[in-house]
Amino acid sequence: MKKLFFVLTFLFFSSFNVWADDCSSIPFDPQITVSYSFGNLTYDKSKSISEITFLSRKINQNESSSFAEGLSTVDVNFRVSVTTMTQPVGSNKFCVIPNQIDVFIGLTNPIIYLANSLIEGSCKYNIVLRHEQTHQQINKTTLEYYLPIFKAAVTNILKKNSAIPINNTSQIESVTKNLTEKYNKTLLPLVNFIKKEISQEQLKLDNQVNYKYEYKLCEE
Repeated sequence: MKKLFFVLTFLFFSSFNVWADDCSSIPFDPQITVSYSFGNLTYDKSKSISEITFLSRKINQNESSSFAEGLSTVDVNFRVSVTTMTQPVGSNKFCVIPNQIDVFIGLTNPIIYLANSLIEGSCKYNIVLRHEQTHQQINKTTLEYYLPIFKAAVTNILKKNSAIPINNTSQIESVTKNLTEKYNKTLLPLVNFIKKEISQEQLKLDNQVNYKYEYKLCEE
């Protein structure tokens, strides 16, 4: 939790500069929504051990020292979409105001790969299956843990802003696009922090002590 505090502190002080001009004094309260998804878990039992091992090494996630009989993969995606409104403040002067900000974060494409050489229902099959299901549960649980913190941070960060001055309404589209990019860039460190925490939690399962324990279960 301390690590997240430092991330949020950094974002608080470096999030946005206040634009000078008449727009800086215009009060606004954009509607901010944060949606999430844990994705739909799928299983792939078509690949050989060598194919799964190759895939594991390709994504830098080799679950065993040499060969992988199972593998869990998932993407952590996030996006921001913004709609704006315009308020005139004088002759040929306007303020672009964020009106609706939608933020999505979620697990996408969660897949469990099981080697086609594993015999369904066997002890080894069940151990590998349980191991990979645990990985996917860690993904879900870690994201679930940080969601309330993420939602609060998003609200605090995105409201620390001011309306943007323009001289021509033809600038609205480009200003909205730039604002969306700025929001994405500002929130990215927090999203990367959550990704890192998910990876750290996964390491607690992928270690030689746990591997030896799991292998012995089928020897007993």
